[in-house]
Amino acid sequence: MVATEAEKIRKQVNFYFSDSNLPYDKFLWTLRANTPEGWIPLETIASFKKMKMITEDFDTIVKALKEVESEIYEIDEEGKNIRRKSEVVQQNHVERSIYVKGLPLVDADAKDPVAELFKLQDKVDEFFSEKGYTVLCVRMKKNDEKPKKFKGSCYIEFSSPEEAKKVAEEATVEFDGNKLEILYKPRYHELKAEQYKDSPFRKNNKSFNAFKPNAQFTSNKRKNQGGFDKNTKKTKTEEEEKKETKPVAAEAAPAVAEEEAKKEE
Repeated sequence: MVATEAEKIRKQVNFYFSDSNLPYDKFLWTLRANTPEGWIPLETIASFKKMKMITEDFDTIVKALKEVESEIYEIDEEGKNIRRKSEVVQQNHVERSIYVKGLPLVDADAKDPVAELFKLQDKVDEFFSEKGYTVLCVRMKKNDEKPKKFKGSCYIEFSSPEEAKKVAEEATVEFDGNKLEILYKPRYHELKAEQYKDSPFRKNNKSFNAFKPNAQFTSNKRKNQGGFDKNTKKTKTEEEEKKETKPVAAEAAPAVAEEEAKKEE
């Protein structure tokens, strides 16, 4: 069954504010923490590329979000701002995810390779959803090159570890003419840890995570990553930068060291 435009809008916004994304999305988390009562301008959400691929009509977005009540987000009376209804909850994303390899590569010379990657991401989501599984998100894996390129693999997060294990039991599936290899994500991490156990070059996961005890975000008073204030034209001292770096608003849950070491996203 093909989703309607309104359904696509609601699904995408639900994802933005979900436990699977919000505490790991530095931009949204910072914006939420720096605004009164956690409100975020709906125009900001509407400006995201994935949203603009669905529709660029702001009124259509507002209407779609208002016509069905969400358990995750709420819209203000004027239809100008949006926020998550409750505090985020730390989930075990690894245990309810799978690793998928063998996806078709995106043409780097395409007119809009980012848009093409988003389309592939949606196709993967639809493929597993049509099999009866509850897909929470699809994370496309990229290499460390600049610009980063899609590796032909992804992580797919489901509603529970049981569902992820069931999908992983298939081992291989046919997708759009490609043979996909599937591994339960914890098993994939075990294999990678074994592969690189003697390597002196181990990846250091620097991805934002609001649940880390010392998680910090950049205040919107900062003009850029270098701490350069365009108004003063002076480079800020290390002490000044520390003053402008605030702890996350939500209460951080203790991170499990072993699990963090395994993460590759």
